[in-house]
Formats: sequence, structure tokens, C-alpha cells
Amino acid sequence: MIGALSRGLAVAALCCLCAPTVSAKPSAETVRKAAASVVRVMADGCPGAQGARVGSGFVWAEAGQVVTALHVVADCTSITVEYVDTGVQRRATPERFLRTADLALLSVADPPAVPILSQMAKASEQEDLAAIGMPLNVKTWQEAYGERALNVRKLDDILNDGARQQIRNLGAPSIELEIFRLTAVVKPGSSGGPVINAQGHVVGIVDGGLDGGNASLNWAVPAGFLQHLMESGEPGNAAGLGPAAETVFAFSVPAGDQQAEAVNESLFCGGRSYFHLATRDLNQIVDSLSQPGTLDDPASFIALVAIYSQHVPLDDLAAIRFDLWVDGETGATIAVPETMPLRDEAGFCIAESQVSDVGLIFTGGVFNPNQVDVQMVSTQFEGAVVQLLGLSYCQPDPAAMEPYPHTRFDGLIARRSGTYCVNGYTGAQLYGIIGHLARLNSYAGVVAINAAQYANGAYLDPQQTLDWAAAALAVLISTYQI
Repeated sequence: MIGALSRGLAVAALCCLCAPTVSAKPSAETVRKAAASVVRVMADGCPGAQGARVGSGFVWAEAGQVVTALHVVADCTSITVEYVDTGVQRRATPERFLRTADLALLSVADPPAVPILSQMAKASEQEDLAAIGMPLNVKTWQEAYGERALNVRKLDDILNDGARQQIRNLGAPSIELEIFRLTAVVKPGSSGGPVINAQGHVVGIVDGGLDGGNASLNWAVPAGFLQHLMESGEPGNAAGLGPAAETVFAFSVPAGDQQAEAVNESLFCGGRSYFHLATRDLNQIVDSLSQPGTLDDPASFIALVAIYSQHVPLDDLAAIRFDLWVDGETGATIAVPETMPLRDEAGFCIAESQVSDVGLIFTGGVFNPNQVDVQMVSTQFEGAVVQLLGLSYCQPDPAAMEPYPHTRFDGLIARRSGTYCVNGYTGAQLYGIIGHLARLNSYAGVVAINAAQYANGAYLDPQQTLDWAAAALAVLISTYQI
């Protein structure tokens, strides 16, 4: 059944997706030159940290000056700057910080000879930009291309209630801070890196996203705040953010080489690249989803959990662990049950239960960038699956049905649907839950399919029920801003 579904998704992808629009962006040579000024920032002895905080920075105005994000280095006892192109590491001393803009200036003694970024500009709306950083504790720089998004003027414009309160409690940056959004997916650990335009001028500093799993919620501080940092920033490093900086923002590398290596894990399947954000159990995810403004459809989520808890212990449900994989194109966070190994097959990412005929498949593609096309793509996607599986009819499940896409507060368009179906050849019944996610001209679809529930008796086997709960909840989780 899973193999057949894979072929159906391939048909859907071919019939409903089209080529992306090509737009101008900073050249590879421009990015390479700017990247020579980008550094890796490592901070130890930080309040609440279990390991080292790791972020990005860049040499600004003078050879011995490095700009980074305040939340990367705030209140830490030891800071090291690594000039990746030269392989040189130097101790750094906090010189000043600008709390309202989450910026810090580091002083580095005896810096190596590297290029200095010294020109800044203001980013125009929809201007093509590149963010450069050292994400996920990698040993070399990476760039992310995107546009300056429309309709965002300040940080408060893009936060849900939970994130807004977290930042207010932290005291940095200001909720009223002028920012701009990037359409690019900027990976964790890029905070403090520069955003440049086609001329190689610094137009912003990366300053997101939040630690709750909001990898696609990223923003940049306009470069004009660099002047405020230099002229009116507070001296030293006594920002007073405390342990909260670790739980709200900071990307950190856990103690131990094995854990640190897991942070860097990446996945390529179905023609797409994904990076591993975290592994969390359902309890932790529910805590994140409980923040006001995050869970857009709590009724469906709670209803599913209530159904499954009647057949398997609630503690077993709470302990389900999900690997969170972030799609590098849309920024969608795809949840995959940890017990279902992933493989690349027929151009798709496939995860299957080892003990029952339950599985999860996700894939992506590109389409014309407007919401009407998102609706069209998702409908055709479902139709191709129905046709390939030879289903005689399908009946929507009202408890898990969203007839039209909705736009999440992070700008990603999402849609969910659930369906009861009957196979026209065998008479077998099955159930499916599909999630659709899109940003600009990029699409990601995730499908949970249960081909064993009716054959073996609905909910008679606790392990089968647990596997299905994991797959079904994974789809719903993937459509939320977690």
C-alpha cells in the first residue's frame, strides 16, 4: 500500500507542479567575498546552558571588531571567534551591546588579516538578498537567498501571543523593533550573520528564530542599527538576560561530541534537502502548541488525542517522539515518528512502521506563487492518490477536514484534510490524513496512511493504534507553527 501511494504521489507531483520563477540575486562571487568576513561565534559559561552557544558574526568597520546577536553571547564568561577561512580562533571581549535591537559588538585582539565589511544600505521591499552564517554548528559558511518580505514593519507584526510574551519577559529585543522578514529559510545558528544585497552591502543582521521549533520564523535587524550600536550601545556584557536567553532564542551545541554531531544531521530525499531541528516527545510539542495563537485548530488535535487515548495509555501517547525535519525550501517543519526509519524511494521521503501497515510520506515541488494555485495543487494531489490506489469512493472526515488553505502567522500557507476510503478492487477500507504546506512558489505535502486499521479491526491492537496515532499526529503537527 505504501509503495502504491508513493507512485500516486509521483503522478501528482508531475501533473500539478511547474517550474520555478527565476529572479536576480546577489552573485556567487559577491556572496563569497562577503563570506570571507563572516565568523563563527562560540560562547561558554552562559546562564542555563548545557553546552556552548553557537552563532554567527562578521567583521565590521575595523579588523578587531565583530558584530553578532546579543542573545548568542549575553552574560557568557568566555567568547571565542573562529575565522573559518583562515582556521584561526581568537578570544573575544564584549565591548558594547544594544539591547533593543539584540546586537553586540565584540573586540578581538590580534585578529587575522581578513576582509572587513564596512558599507551598509537599506533593503527595499522584495529586493533579492542573501543571508550568510554558520548554521547548525557547521564548520563552513552557508548562504540562504530570499527577498525582503512585504507588510512587515516591526517585530510585533510576526509574533504569536506565546512568542510575544517570551520576548517581553526576556527584555530583548524590543517588541517594537523595526525589522524586515526574509523569505529565505535561515537555519538556527545563523543569528548575528550579515544579510547582503547584490552590491555586497550589509542591509541587515540575522536575528531569529525562536527555540520552540519556529525555524521558519526568522527576521533581520536593519543595518542602520549598527550605527546606534557603535554610538549609543551600553558598554560591556552585563545584558542581564540570564537563562531565559537559552530557552527563547539561543542555538546551542549540547555537551559531548555525539550529541553535537546529531545537531548537524541533514537529510536529502525526494529531491529536497531537510535539516534536523530537534527530537521532541508529544508532551513537549503540546507545550509549544498550547501557546495562544499557535494552535489554529485545537479541536482536531484534541479530538485525535482523545480517540487514541481510549485504546492506548495516555502516557504512551505523550512519550511518542518525533524527529523535526525542516524543509529548506518552504521552511515547513515536518514531524516524523522516531520509530519509523526514513528512506528515499521513488522520489519521495518514506517512513514506515516496522510492525504494522502504517506509514508517512512527504515530498515537495514548485508551483505558481498564489493561493489559488495552492488550492489547485492540493486538490489535484489528493485526486491523484485516490486514482492510483483504485479507490471506489472517499468520504471526508469532518473532524480533520479543512476545505480551504489558511495562512499561518509565519507566512506559510497550510491545509489539512482527512478521508475515509474504500478500495474498488479489494473492498479494503483505509484512512488517510494529508497536510499541504506552501510558501511563495514552493510546496510540501505530507501524508499519513493507515491500510491496516480496518483489516485487523479498528483499535484492537494497541501497538497498531500507537503507530497510527504517531503518523496521524505527525501530519497535524507538521501543519502547525511549532
